[in-house]
Amino acid sequence: MSFKALLIHDDATAHERYRAVLAQVGGAETWVAGSCEQASTMLTRERIAPDLVVIDLAIDPRSHAPFVRLHKRLRNVPMIVVADEAHLDDAINARTLDYLLRPVRIAELATRVRAALRIDAERKRRTARERVMIEKLAKLERENHDLSRVVCADSLTGVANRRHVLSLLHAEWKRATRDHTPLSLVILDLDHFHKYNESYGHPGGDSCLRRVSEAIAGCLRRPSDFLGRYGGEEFLVVLANTDAAGARIVAERLRRTVESLQIPHVGSPAGIATISAGFATVMPTPELTVESLVIQADEALLHAKALGRNQVAGEAPLDATAQPTFNPWWTRFPMVVIDPWLAERIPRFLAEAREDVHAIHVARRARNVEQVRWLARKLKLSGREHGFEQIRELSHELDLATRLDDREAVRKAAVELERYVTYVQVVYRRPPEYRPA
Repeated sequence: MSFKALLIHDDATAHERYRAVLAQVGGAETWVAGSCEQASTMLTRERIAPDLVVIDLAIDPRSHAPFVRLHKRLRNVPMIVVADEAHLDDAINARTLDYLLRPVRIAELATRVRAALRIDAERKRRTARERVMIEKLAKLERENHDLSRVVCADSLTGVANRRHVLSLLHAEWKRATRDHTPLSLVILDLDHFHKYNESYGHPGGDSCLRRVSEAIAGCLRRPSDFLGRYGGEEFLVVLANTDAAGARIVAERLRRTVESLQIPHVGSPAGIATISAGFATVMPTPELTVESLVIQADEALLHAKALGRNQVAGEAPLDATAQPTFNPWWTRFPMVVIDPWLAERIPRFLAEAREDVHAIHVARRARNVEQVRWLARKLKLSGREHGFEQIRELSHELDLATRLDDREAVRKAAVELERYVTYVQVVYRRPPEYRPA
């Protein structure tokens, strides 16, 4: 086994003896230093890279500062300390790989050197194996991550698939049960879609489904509103904290939006592609089940079809005076398209972001600059992590204004950030160009 050694010894008369022993066990090259300071200089200036260090100095290893610094620098290099009886405990406590008592016996030194190199070689092999295992584990985690993203979205429309939207529905059911809030579900069905496929072919049907799902997704303005493809031409819309009247308004908005697309449909009496919608609302309790809500919405959908299709049916009548709400911030802030895989995390993230913005206002009024900057940096990082580039930019502006000590700019940036996290419109749909890594 060929290796390079660094000998640190303050007695020049013993250098050749050490060199001979090291050469005997395979030492190809031996550098010699008379002190730890000189050894450190050689490491820095000459950039030597020893495989083994042998130190024979008449010093206390632990209390000698240059030795301590050298030991930290060469912590991954096997080190043998030669010490006398008085410094034996210090050599052991210095946590070197091995130690020898003076006077040094050549055979013992050679054996210790071989053992040190053998142990170091095994350590390197183990480190290499661990590195390979870590890389494989990281690759497996990335593949599992990509797989979990792939399996949660519908490959045709990009919205959540049946499995994922039902998972989101169950999660919202638990949250509504805990918070004592109403939960609504809308089931949509494209009218006469079988005839559409017969008239325009399956590629035409796929195009129609994509356009309809994109239009429906654009109508759902709250981060807690989820859309998923239930199967075939059916879609589910989960509306958290929404009563029956609100569900009726949303369902009617969806119906009108699809109708306004004016997609030609020669097989429909209306001449265009339309949808029928059924909705149901419950106040979840431990005694009820998610399935009961789905059954109610499905029955409402059947009733809408019985009314002649292109209708909305449910337990709440549509108030003729009710108008869909519109907020001017929706046009000011760009709509954010988020992967359905993140759908369950986004409402919680935005709720936490609103709490952070409130804390920013409190810290700003108290003139706690460090707290404002810390919260701004936190929002900047979390905004980028969750796909909200606007939060990152607004948080950066807030941080910059705080550093410039411009109180009015800080106030405006905080207000703008508050409006954004309150009114941002989120659409859960995977972009068509998405490809797993």
